[in-house]
Amino acid sequence: MQKHAARRLHYDFRLEVDGTLKSWAVTRGPSLDPNDKRLAVHVEDHPLDYGGFEGIIPKGQYGGGTVLLWDKGTWEPLGEPDAMFRKGHLKFRLHGRKMRGEWHLVRIKGNRDGDSRRENWLLIKGRDAWARDGEGETILAQDKSVKSGRTLEQIAANADAVWQSNRAEPKKPLHKPATKKTRRVSSAANAALPEFVPPQLAARVAMPPDGEGWLHEIKYDGYRIQARLAGGQVRMLSRSGLDWTERFGAIAEAVASLRAGTALIDGEVAALDEQGHPSFSLLQNRLSEGNDTGMLYLVFDLLHLDGEDLRRRPLRERKDMLRRLIGDGGERLRFSDHIDASGKDVHRQACAMKLEGVISKRAEDPYLSGRTMSWVKSKCRERQEFVIGGFTEAAVGSRGIGSLLVGYWEDGEFRYAGRVGTGFTYESGFELRRRLDKLHIAKNPFGTLPALARRGAIFVRPTLVGEVEFATWTRDGVVRQASFLGLREDKDPRRIGRERVQSVPAARRRKR
Repeated sequence: MQKHAARRLHYDFRLEVDGTLKSWAVTRGPSLDPNDKRLAVHVEDHPLDYGGFEGIIPKGQYGGGTVLLWDKGTWEPLGEPDAMFRKGHLKFRLHGRKMRGEWHLVRIKGNRDGDSRRENWLLIKGRDAWARDGEGETILAQDKSVKSGRTLEQIAANADAVWQSNRAEPKKPLHKPATKKTRRVSSAANAALPEFVPPQLAARVAMPPDGEGWLHEIKYDGYRIQARLAGGQVRMLSRSGLDWTERFGAIAEAVASLRAGTALIDGEVAALDEQGHPSFSLLQNRLSEGNDTGMLYLVFDLLHLDGEDLRRRPLRERKDMLRRLIGDGGERLRFSDHIDASGKDVHRQACAMKLEGVISKRAEDPYLSGRTMSWVKSKCRERQEFVIGGFTEAAVGSRGIGSLLVGYWEDGEFRYAGRVGTGFTYESGFELRRRLDKLHIAKNPFGTLPALARRGAIFVRPTLVGEVEFATWTRDGVVRQASFLGLREDKDPRRIGRERVQSVPAARRRKR
């Protein structure tokens, strides 16, 4: 959501769909009151790069004025986006810094000027934990940028970025919406290097897809990291855009030595055990000790290189370019190659090697931020992130952890998912207890909690995210034989839900 002082002040709401930003001009801004129906005029699609823009659009150009990045985050469609759009009712969940929970965009019947890009819609807040009856406009009091912390007036007085929106401006192919005719554009020459690109994420499936059109990679057990190289300087960014360069200094130096002026690389930082397998627990221990021994940056995608935005190129082309860029990689960098083989065979081999699982990706698809069915993951063991909502004490005389009470968010409710009673060492249990003691609360944070689970429970604010491995889910929605692997500092607790296994999409070939 961008606050935009053009001919008149308004808010621009944008949702990323199929490589472009669907956009609505919300004249009065959003409201947290479900009774408020805010007019949202559907305008033309915008390029993905514009979603992170903050600064000045020169006067005389389309949208001329000052732009403030008012909110950002991810969106979760509650249904099939194309079908909902055609029907005229988009239902979705937002995970932003200001706008959260369920929202609706409803098209008003009738079109005043015959232009589908100027249809009138209504932006409406759904009824959930974030709704505020009678206090809907309180959200607009949060008027500072989520990118820079500045006000609109401060940006206008000292803008550090300019967006040339003039349609006649040369060398701006990314300013066109990504239609079927333009998705094969090779790249944009002289495209600005983004500060950060929200990563593409994989949907969960039971088994990898078979057939042509898929590339299969090993699923690594580490931290998703985006490396941004510019002017010889490297920033290592977490999946939410946090700067973790200090944690991975040796890897950043290796990236800085690549033969490129600018680059944006997607990959995973992992720590290898004695068998050469990625181990999340080992990575956690290394980070807590400040010891980067055995850490590798396993790279699998290239989003930008020397002034060219590569996200619209097919995955296979991006990986070929990345392989040439990385070369032998040295001790810290390793190209994550793929396997052109049966998905089931790759999965069987990965599980036999006691690896986490397999990521399968469509070979001909562009890079699409957010969770898509273009990338799917199949695991060898049940494993996911949970939010910690409480704990029990260890044996008498110990300051450690007996078990953790964990949960996840669904439909605005924090749902109980069971206890995790193994996986702690003496040191890790003591450190985790130290952190949880600071989060102590009197009230149970779970929506519902069985009486047996309450016994001996000490409740905490649900802000810490833990990685958990377990045998299976029970019919009551509780995990069995769960083991704690470590904390996940790169995950937003409000975005942690239960992973649902989806059907494998059919393979398809891109027309050339």
